[in-house]
Amino acid sequence: MSVVPGSELAAGIAPGRLKLYRGGEVRLCPHTSMSVNSGRFGLTFAVNTGSLEVNYSWLQRGADFLMTPDFSIQLQAPNRYHFEMGINSKGDTCVRTLPGNSGYLQFSELMTAATHSIRPGESIVFRNGKLESSVPLPATEPCGCPEPPPMVQASAQSPATQQPPTGTPGAITSNRDQTQPLPPDYPGQVHVEVDTPFVFSGKSVASVEPYSVAKVQLSSLPNVFFVQESIDPVVLQEKPAQVSVREEPAAQVQASSPPPSAKKAKKGFFGKLKGMFSGIFHR
Repeated sequence: MSVVPGSELAAGIAPGRLKLYRGGEVRLCPHTSMSVNSGRFGLTFAVNTGSLEVNYSWLQRGADFLMTPDFSIQLQAPNRYHFEMGINSKGDTCVRTLPGNSGYLQFSELMTAATHSIRPGESIVFRNGKLESSVPLPATEPCGCPEPPPMVQASAQSPATQQPPTGTPGAITSNRDQTQPLPPDYPGQVHVEVDTPFVFSGKSVASVEPYSVAKVQLSSLPNVFFVQESIDPVVLQEKPAQVSVREEPAAQVQASSPPPSAKKAKKGFFGKLKGMFSGIFHR
């Protein structure tokens, strides 16, 4: 997975490798945690306790820094760095340069102004986190990642088969004729007893082929499960809807119709005269 600046990495029971885009890698030993950050001129690695191995070439202009609880280690470019380092809880810090290392490791104490340079091919251990207590690191003393345990190979020779004592009920010897029937079983006798876990995975079911496959043509078999008569389908024809007209009584029809307008009666001379005076006096 990709690691962004500010990430914290940790190795479990197996070593972990941090590969750099510019080339090379930093190997984290088991049970070691490290934080990674990027600066303007290089990378910064911070380790508390544990062991690691640095193996990369720093060809561009700049410098990387490796921080511990007691020291600041500067890796100046351009150089090739290949070394291993270990820090314990007491502050003891060991450094062993490996073949191919060509750069100087510049150590500086964080609490004081003391400095120390480790040349290529040199191995030193600093006791109690102090540069002044540096001593050469013996070649037999481990410093980086521990060596993996040796692999134990099983012997190709099988152990000799133990012959059961004669007279044991149900015992079968190797010189018995295989064509003879087996001896009768006794109550409580156990032939083979196996104690092993079984793991089932549903993903591999599709890849397992059955032992035998039977092909049957269903069209050649009589239909004995769904016996029914063949009935011609009936299709209904669509017809327009019929609406019946309701008849109403003639008297009700005549009552609902408006009455004809009555003709106005003709007025005579005196009627007109009366109407004129009523219009003048508003009566």
